[in-house]
Amino acid sequence: MSLTRRQIVDAAMDILRHYGLGDLSMRRLARDLGVQPGALYWHVKNKQDLLGVLAEQILAEVDADTVDPAATDGDPVRRLAADIRTALLAVRDGADVVSLAHALNPEALPAIATLRTLLQDAGLTDQQTRWGARTLTHFILGAVAEEQTHADLSAAGLLPENVRQDNDDEAFLFGVDAVLAGLRAR
Repeated sequence: MSLTRRQIVDAAMDILRHYGLGDLSMRRLARDLGVQPGALYWHVKNKQDLLGVLAEQILAEVDADTVDPAATDGDPVRRLAADIRTALLAVRDGADVVSLAHALNPEALPAIATLRTLLQDAGLTDQQTRWGARTLTHFILGAVAEEQTHADLSAAGLLPENVRQDNDDEAFLFGVDAVLAGLRAR
């Protein structure tokens, strides 16, 4: 049976889910698939390419195309930010993977790109819209990375008992609302 890109991506996602980004290497991936590392490069250019594919897969559940900017039942930007957070939290080190992929190619992730599209109706200049979307993206990725790091440290017993995160959902939405209020005040 010949190796496929889908097998590589599935095996990489499995390593990511079970062990985290620190354990995802091309050597480890090749070993888990029972092939030589060079065999991987027929299907993915390099680890960065693989991380881009994984980021797309992590955010695949976020259906940015169905976010209705004219929706009256809530703020579509707020809903999209919450959906992105949910998708990131579903995969160990999801925020780190998406952050790396976003740094390599900011336009490659539709869910993230849609944040800018939704902010276009906020009365901002084009440059302010780009900066606002970038600020919101950084908040989302940073907040989730902190949550995931905290969860890992807690699971490893490395946090003092008096250090705890609470109301992460509410704290996240508070931050999103603060960013949006600041943008709309401009």
